[in-house]
Amino acid sequence: MPRFTPEQVRRRQLVAGALALTLLLVLGGCTAALIGAIRGGGDGSTTQREPFRADDDAMAVGTTAEDAAALGNLPGGIALAEDEVMGVDVSAHQGEIAWDQVASDGYAFAYIKATEGTGFTDAAFGRNWDGARAAGVTPGAYHYFTLCSSGAEQAADFLAAVPPDDSALPPALDLEFDGACEERPGGVDAQAEIDAFTAAVEEAWGRRLVIYSSSEWRSHYGLPVTDPRPDWLFAQDGRPRQADWAVWQLRFDGNVSGIEGGVDIDVARIELLRDGAAIPEGDGAIAHEVDGE
Repeated sequence: MPRFTPEQVRRRQLVAGALALTLLLVLGGCTAALIGAIRGGGDGSTTQREPFRADDDAMAVGTTAEDAAALGNLPGGIALAEDEVMGVDVSAHQGEIAWDQVASDGYAFAYIKATEGTGFTDAAFGRNWDGARAAGVTPGAYHYFTLCSSGAEQAADFLAAVPPDDSALPPALDLEFDGACEERPGGVDAQAEIDAFTAAVEEAWGRRLVIYSSSEWRSHYGLPVTDPRPDWLFAQDGRPRQADWAVWQLRFDGNVSGIEGGVDIDVARIELLRDGAAIPEGDGAIAHEVDGE
């Protein structure tokens, strides 16, 4: 004799099916969260996070004392203005750096080579970044751009090496023809790759890039990418003629305690650099077009 009527059996089957469906949905959600966490989603949340916005006030740079040894690298007859500080830019080429001695000479900031092209991270980048920071020298990272690989790929490598850091200087992009790459694409193609790099890095960092370019690059391509980004210009005998420069490279062969051999010497106008790198609320990375080659 059956324990349940057909109607009771049907109801139990419906209840069991509903419970099974609920269990599948719960397990599916947990699995999705776990996969998201494994892929880098942290807490597994599927909601889109707000874009990173830099706190520009967090970027603090020290001053250069009036009797600092660093001032000996300025051109003759040039004195440091009130809004200017001395700094250096370095790479693995300089070898081991005694950053405490660099700081003692009066250098308040350092742009440090992070990456070049794709697949290359400067061997001394991490050591130099940590050493400068520990000595009280505000660090910034620069990328040496190459026309032999895509801007998007170069940006990905740079961001992997240098994640956003509010207290650091704005990232810098180095545009030169020196190096292993011999490609010379047309102006439109070259600018498209630069735009891809700047868009990705500026979105991640929440700051505009500082642009350094050689005179050869400027004469060949021009520089639509710089406007309105801060400019880093070289001038040997005095300040750059361009009035709104943010960083001035004045020597390739400077003498700095704690660094063997010649080193690049720079002066920065920190307030102008901070203001020029700030992206106004609502603005994103700024792309440019080149009318011709």
